Amino acid sequence: MGAVLLLGVLAALTRSSVQSAAGEDDHSHEHAFLGEYAKSVLGMKPEELEDLLYWLVEQRIDQNKDMKLSANELQHWMRHVYHRDLENNILEAFNTANIKGDNDISFKEYRQWLFTQPDTPERTEKSENRLVARWRLADDNGDGRLSLGEFGVFYAPDEPHHKKMHGLLVDEYIEDRDKNGDYILSFNEWAGPIVGDEDLGTGKIWEMEMKARFKEADENKDGELHHPEVEHFLFPLEEDREADEEALHILAEVDDDGDGLVSHQEMMKHLRIFVGSQVLQHGKLFHATDEL
Repeated sequence: MGAVLLLGVLAALTRSSVQSAAGEDDHSHEHAFLGEYAKSVLGMKPEELEDLLYWLVEQRIDQNKDMKLSANELQHWMRHVYHRDLENNILEAFNTANIKGDNDISFKEYRQWLFTQPDTPERTEKSENRLVARWRLADDNGDGRLSLGEFGVFYAPDEPHHKKMHGLLVDEYIEDRDKNGDYILSFNEWAGPIVGDEDLGTGKIWEMEMKARFKEADENKDGELHHPEVEHFLFPLEEDREADEEALHILAEVDDDGDGLVSHQEMMKHLRIFVGSQVLQHGKLFHATDEL
C-alpha cells in the first residue's frame, strides 16, 4: 500500500480514482485480511495458519462469539485493518522523509527524499506544480511545513475524510482528460485513457460497462460530467466504502452455503483469500490447504 500511496502523490489520478473509474480489482483482499499479523505468517505450516486464524476470529473479529463471521463483523474488522494500515504507511513515510527528526517537515526535505525513491515517476513541471499545490492545501497554518497530521492529508489526499483535498484532485482528474478545454468531460474524454487499452482487457463488454458507469456519474443526464458530478463519483459520501466493499467481497468469495456467514470450514477451504497466495506459495502449501 505504501508504494501505491507514494505514487498517488504524483500521479494524475489517485489510487481510488483509478480503481473507481477503471473498474479495476487489484485483489487486495488476498493480502489485507490479516492486517498487522500479515508479516508473521510467512513460512507458517498449515496447522499454524489455522491456529492463527482461529485465534484472530475468536479474539478480534467475532463479536457475538458464535465462531462465524457476519457481514457486519467482517466490515468492522476490515475498517480497523484499513485505517491501521493507512496510519502506519503515513507514519513510515513521514519518519523516513523527515531526516532531521523534527516535529514537522519542509517541502524541500520531502521533495529531496521523494525523488530518490525508485518507484517515483519521472519528475515533470506538471508533477512539480501538483506537488506544490497539494502541499499548500494540506498546510493548515501556512508555515510551509507539515506536521504529521497535515502530512497525512497531503500523503493520502484521496482518503474520504480528507475532503479538503478532493476538489483539487478532481481538478487534476479533469485536466488529464479534458481535450477541448471546456472543463467538462464527455464520455470519450472520460473513458479515453481506459477504453481501448488492451492491457486492461477492453472490448465491447468493457465499453458497455464504462458507459454504465458514466451514466451513473452523470447526475443531471446531460451526457457530460461536470466538476461536482466527477467529485461525487470519485469520492462517495460513505467514508468506509472501500473497506466495507472489501468485506462484502470476501463474504461473496467464501460463503459456499449461502447463509451470509463465514464458518471456520469455509475459511480453511478458502485459505488463500485470508492469508494471500504469496504466503501459501512461500510456505509451499498449495496442496496442503486443500486437505484442511
